[in-house]
Amino acid sequence: MNHTDMNTVADSFFAAVEAGDIAAIKSMYDPDIRIWHSRDEANTDMAQSMELLSMFFDRVSDRKYEVRARHFYEGGFMQEHVVHGSMQDGSKLNLPVCFVCSLSPAGKILRIAEYCDSAKSPLKGVAQHDA
Repeated sequence: MNHTDMNTVADSFFAAVEAGDIAAIKSMYDPDIRIWHSRDEANTDMAQSMELLSMFFDRVSDRKYEVRARHFYEGGFMQEHVVHGSMQDGSKLNLPVCFVCSLSPAGKILRIAEYCDSAKSPLKGVAQHDA
């Protein structure tokens, strides 16, 4: 994939997350997707990812991704962003994240590694999965 196509995948993915569109996100995933999060160091599959995203959408409204940088590499992209949103208790979420995404040749999301400062994350209650 060229950078333009990868940029389109990235923009579409984060727009779907902002909108809370589980069906759109699922359609972008490769069936063999694996997602790793620094907060729990677990590798999750598609079903677990859908569960975690549903919980995230329930707990955080007004989601917005402030992209600070996006870099492309052969087969994927890396993005630095800040996730903004409103928590159920009215507090604000402002979480810096480094997101690394590998894409299949067909342009499906094959692997995600998401790094965030767990000390700054108010999302500690989101489900944990065993590796």
